[in-house]
Amino acid sequence: MIREGVAEALKNILRVEEVPLNIPPQREMGDFSSAICLSLAKEKRCPPMEIAREAVEQLKANPPPYIQEVTLTPPGYINFKVDWPKLAKELIPEIFEKDDLFGRPKTVEKEKVFVEHTSVNPNKAMHIGHLRNSVLGDTVARVFKWLGYSTEVCNYIDDTGVQVVDVVTALLYLDPPFLKEGASDIQSIWEKVPKDQPFDYFCWDLYARFQGEVEKDPALKERREEILHQIEGEQPPVATFAKELAARIVQSHLETVSQLSIFYDLLNWESDIIHQGFWGATFEILKGRGGLRFETEGPNKGCWVVPLGGIVETSDGVKSLDKILVRSNGSVTYTGKDIAYQLWKFGLLKKDFMYKNWGTQANGEELWTTDKDGQPRDRLLKQFGNAEWVINVIDVRQSYPQEVVSECLRKIGFEKEAGRSIHLAYEVVNLSPRAAGVLGSEETEEKRSVAMSGRSGTGVKAKDFIGMVKKKVVEKAGHPIEESVASALASAAIRYYLLKFTLESQIVFDFDEALKTTGDTGIYLEYAHARACSILRKAEERKIDFHWGEESVPPQLTETERDLMEVLSRFNSAVVRTGKTLRMSQLTEYAFDLAASFTNFYEHPDPKSDVQTPFIHLQDENLRTFRLSLVRAFQIVMGNTLKLLGMPALEKI
Repeated sequence: MIREGVAEALKNILRVEEVPLNIPPQREMGDFSSAICLSLAKEKRCPPMEIAREAVEQLKANPPPYIQEVTLTPPGYINFKVDWPKLAKELIPEIFEKDDLFGRPKTVEKEKVFVEHTSVNPNKAMHIGHLRNSVLGDTVARVFKWLGYSTEVCNYIDDTGVQVVDVVTALLYLDPPFLKEGASDIQSIWEKVPKDQPFDYFCWDLYARFQGEVEKDPALKERREEILHQIEGEQPPVATFAKELAARIVQSHLETVSQLSIFYDLLNWESDIIHQGFWGATFEILKGRGGLRFETEGPNKGCWVVPLGGIVETSDGVKSLDKILVRSNGSVTYTGKDIAYQLWKFGLLKKDFMYKNWGTQANGEELWTTDKDGQPRDRLLKQFGNAEWVINVIDVRQSYPQEVVSECLRKIGFEKEAGRSIHLAYEVVNLSPRAAGVLGSEETEEKRSVAMSGRSGTGVKAKDFIGMVKKKVVEKAGHPIEESVASALASAAIRYYLLKFTLESQIVFDFDEALKTTGDTGIYLEYAHARACSILRKAEERKIDFHWGEESVPPQLTETERDLMEVLSRFNSAVVRTGKTLRMSQLTEYAFDLAASFTNFYEHPDPKSDVQTPFIHLQDENLRTFRLSLVRAFQIVMGNTLKLLGMPALEKI
């Protein structure tokens, strides 16, 4: 609101793209300043003081909103003083009036955003690396909904991949009773599953065990190939058994992420992409528009490829830069199916899924799933796909395949959709040597981090992690807290921890660091919000009337009052910037600034005084009204911020 107005004015005057604003070394100089003229001196071949002087003259003639004074100091700084009372008189009543709608745009966007996240292989329990994906994707969707976009959230289920095949093969052939040749009913296999262990945990151990067994037993490799072909060919009873296994794992995943308030609109199953003939339709589009080439010689002989660079000579010999979509044996690669799926997301494929209701989620919203025995879209009230923007939340290891998907869209004429295919890439979560040691991994001392591995069974299961944080929260509270409050605080702590790292930052998971409940944490935000609620509750109990009126605004605000006002005024711009950059860490930075400025205001409302009087005990009625109004304004904006972060707004802890 304030800084944005100043930055926009300077952009227009100086004809620049970005304007950095800083806090001056001495507050007397101004509330903030810009050194942009120093960086422009060389380009404009003009002394920075002269550039700044001309800019200041124009700013004085047409000052930005809420700017009371513009000054110039050597060697070319432009300083701004804010009319804080004027800002308070306009901002606080606006926050009160709009309440939980404060900061939202006035107009609703007509465009639809499709956000795909989580997409965990349905073969075992989730680990904390998966949670980073889910929390990122969920928060992105919340931001776009807040900004007024129609937003659809999808979870893609790869139920025909080798990971599922491994677990199915293990269940059928590692321990008796084994699958009998020609059997039409294999429900008895489920009796091997222990009743005293969660199914996804059982599969976690089984998957890791199978990796060792298959290396020792060639017969198991053959069995695995047979199972793969039966699943891909939708041959019962194995394909039916595999789908049931995947569905049970998916249900476990949904229950896990629901503890962090993560929900979806649609589950898309890879088997349905195959069943509905998406790839066949995509293959014809790619061929017809020149996006594919059949190789008759070279390393890709017999394959259909996307021409991306041809054959090159390397130190390792001849290498192809082209991407194979159909192998020489006729099987389709993952990337081929991804292209077909991306075309569906944009409504560019003359094919669609069949749909049915999966059930009601913990947030009360219905969850839908693709299903070959479901209903066509035209019979539903909901409409899926047909988006203007697609955001795929996948870690950096999938950057190249995602580039190929976009390039294929571009090659076949869908230039706009290619530009709107966004890969939200993020670094992976690894384990610190200490965390890996706790989990039984060996030879970790010399390593900076240890990769989690489902194949070896090394990792921190998501549900275990949530339970650990919840236990830590109860221990740190120092007093009995309700089960629902402990769960809410654990969710807040985990979401904030996974969001506060930049996308480029690898999270090296350490138990001590992750389980912190003080400092730059989600629990700190929750305590700040709960403290504001407590102050307002005590005011109500004492029947203190603090109806807003402009006469309550002091002629001069204290430093901590000004700081809180400034952060409150930045809420909308912080959300808009987060939506543009897709960097959710910017939202956590804002949230922490907001909580810290409120805490400082609460603890030091009169920084120059030796006595800090609690707001409800102030004798000056106008000052009491103003400060309690600031508390109420903070409570509203903090509540909105927590909602965007997917965190509960606790009123009492």
